[in-house]
Amino acid sequence: MRFVAQIPEKLQEQNIKWLILEEDEEDTGGVYLYCHKSLSEESEYDGWYEDMRKAQKQAQMQWGVGTNDWRVYP
Repeated sequence: MRFVAQIPEKLQEQNIKWLILEEDEEDTGGVYLYCHKSLSEESEYDGWYEDMRKAQKQAQMQWGVGTNDWRVYP
């Protein structure tokens, strides 16, 4: 499953505006956190986390995106 959240404007850096969390259960068993300037373009960079909780914690600490800010992304 994938989730998307917009980074609050005051916390956007390097023109990164969107985050996507994507579970990778079949391959790594973890979660990828992708950083996007636009949702119609490839991610600028990504990070891998052991589980959804750790990825969401990183998004909260670094970009101010809370657990209630995430929406299911098709």
